[in-house]
Amino acid sequence: MNKNTEKLEEIQPDRVSDRLKEAEDALKNKKVKLPKDVFKRAEEGLRKINEKLEKRLPIYESDFDFIEELKDAIKIAQQYNEAIKSLKGGDLYNPEKPIEGDKKAPTMEEAINTLQAKLTKEQKEVIDQMKNPVLLVKPITTWKRFAENLNSAKKIGYNNRGSEWTENEKDAKITDKITGWEVGFVEGELELEGKPGAVGELIAEWQIGHQSKKGAKLATNNEYMLLVARSIKKGTPIDKQSFSVLRGEGREEIIGKDGRVSSGARNGGAPDFGDYSPERRYAAARFRVAVMVKI
Repeated sequence: MNKNTEKLEEIQPDRVSDRLKEAEDALKNKKVKLPKDVFKRAEEGLRKINEKLEKRLPIYESDFDFIEELKDAIKIAQQYNEAIKSLKGGDLYNPEKPIEGDKKAPTMEEAINTLQAKLTKEQKEVIDQMKNPVLLVKPITTWKRFAENLNSAKKIGYNNRGSEWTENEKDAKITDKITGWEVGFVEGELELEGKPGAVGELIAEWQIGHQSKKGAKLATNNEYMLLVARSIKKGTPIDKQSFSVLRGEGREEIIGKDGRVSSGARNGGAPDFGDYSPERRYAAARFRVAVMVKI
């Protein structure tokens, strides 16, 4: 039975009661402050269902679509403030002290509305499959500003990827000012299960896999630096055992112009960024999935 057929199937009365309670409980969530328009849409959804009940009209699964939207909004709202707070190191972005020429960060309402409007069904499935989906509110600017933000949390190790990252930015016309924003989720699990093998072969295998076809990409170096800074500030640093393969900001391809692969790892207790030959074999390469959309 396909999804459309399921949504056209009438829901039994006892199931309607359960779904209504689910919606009412979500609306009573006191731990997050949702934008008014989110509440308005949910309350309108409840009103229409109660109206159908009074008129004894059939109720379908599609009548409860607003519940999933409400849950998604709560998930974003729960992490939004922490996502903004993680930008405050160095001169990356501080809403209280904005740098002249930088584009202002999206509000919680803008983040919620953008994700609900732009995420595809397949991308939502990828996020649902993440072990620990972490919300990122990411400025579009140079990697150096992200590195300074990370340095404010803990000094990074020797970074030999800077020159190529800069070339990527030139190609993508990325400047030192914040020219825009992206919002989305990245896999924030501390220790992902690694897979042994040659890095290039593993990348090729991942690219033809189901997640990449659903609109997922590997985390970029900038997204990874935000994730590492956040994990350090929380006292739970990621990637202690191995490394995550990264995609250069402003670059669709994972393997760079020089035929090497960017990565992030822990080296001597500090975050370290290095590069690897695609032919080189490792005990465990990790692939951190990210689903990001532009504001």
